[in-house]
Amino acid sequence: MFPIVTALLFCLCFSPPSFAQSSFSGFVSTYTAYTTTPPHTLISGRNRFRSTFLHDFPDGRIYATGDLRQLFSASTDSLDFRVRELYLELFLDSSDLKIGKQIIVWGQTEGDFIFDLVSPFDLSEFLTQDFRELREGVTAVNYIRFFGRNQLQLIVNPAFEPSRLPAYDGPWGIVPTDIFPLPTTFLPYESGDIRLRDTQLAARFAWRGLNSLDLDVALMYWRTRTPAYFKRFETTALTEELRIPERVILEEQYRPSLILGFWGEYRPSNRFSLPFELAWFQERPFDTLPGPLTMSDLRLLQAGADTPPDLPVSEILALLERFSQTLAAGEDSGFLTYTPALKWMTGLRFSALGWNWSAQYVADVILRPSYEILQDNWFHGLTLTSNRSFFRDQLNARMLGRWQFNGRDFWINPELSWNVRDGLNFTGGAQLFGGESPDPAYPHLSFRQYGGNSLIYLSASWFF
Repeated sequence: MFPIVTALLFCLCFSPPSFAQSSFSGFVSTYTAYTTTPPHTLISGRNRFRSTFLHDFPDGRIYATGDLRQLFSASTDSLDFRVRELYLELFLDSSDLKIGKQIIVWGQTEGDFIFDLVSPFDLSEFLTQDFRELREGVTAVNYIRFFGRNQLQLIVNPAFEPSRLPAYDGPWGIVPTDIFPLPTTFLPYESGDIRLRDTQLAARFAWRGLNSLDLDVALMYWRTRTPAYFKRFETTALTEELRIPERVILEEQYRPSLILGFWGEYRPSNRFSLPFELAWFQERPFDTLPGPLTMSDLRLLQAGADTPPDLPVSEILALLERFSQTLAAGEDSGFLTYTPALKWMTGLRFSALGWNWSAQYVADVILRPSYEILQDNWFHGLTLTSNRSFFRDQLNARMLGRWQFNGRDFWINPELSWNVRDGLNFTGGAQLFGGESPDPAYPHLSFRQYGGNSLIYLSASWFF
């Protein structure tokens, strides 16, 4: 970040700000959320001040924005400052060049992400933030070359910046199902020294040859948004062949992969459109369970984690033997495998009865399935959204819902936003989670695990 700040200061020195060239804006907001179930505790609360600086000069501009936040749900004296974006933009002949920390949004999928991988996300409080506010800036060189209505975009990210994850022991922990009933330690990702081989690259060609069709084709060498977990076990040797695990250590890992695909939208009419998106991953991480241990064994181990199973000693020893053989088979790979995968979305957007409607079906497919992989070969879900404005856009109603077929779990987010007058907004809504309780060995994220976090929220914002 230091070279970027130096470059921006250099530009300011040779193009000093003036009242006509520079502007300041931002907003002040407060957000409070309480759980819907007794005792209706405060689950999230924050005050935020955002300041944005924009300085224009003849062939470009300097843009900076940051947030000062007080998370009063955690502590009344909790303060942190985050730079969301800080970049220099140059307007060249038939092209633009951005250098610095910037938010880059790709893709068409709602309530999920396929190609929206360039900018990291702030998942520290999961869905207590507006979905548009989850993205953070990525430090990159971003070049766009225009060919009439078409454009070619090239992105170079010299150092991988992972998303902010929630605390593993917190209410929003995003954790793979703990298939081993053991004390667990999580080790965060450590970037270390910046190396050339860690550079991430992305290219996009946007074709706008038809008024009814937008098509973007992209190729990336990038890391996934959330980590895989390399699993290591601390064990005690009961015999030469029988190992009893005492603790499991889950280490965050991010491994780059080639990602190829496209997204876009076809519009047969002004009231009807078909969004689509598809990505092929050369290598996606999946959890594995090699060896003789079965899912029934895992359920038995889960049930007996606190109370020893009511089994003969010989069967308990046989179970531990299968457990030990499985540990030996998977410990070198960390119980991970990397294999090609496909993720795609097809949808429908239309207007009816004064409302805008959207339905999107998303599927995640393992292209080389194996009985050792814990994740389902075909994991899919449906996202439905609707919105409408009233009183000349002063009042806006929105509903978002997502259903996951594999786990039979759901997330619903109704919201009502009222623009009282220019610059003043009140918003209220709910985040509701539910569905069937997942099996102890269920390997996917289930919204049902956040059932106790279902909440109602109210926020107020003043823009200046």
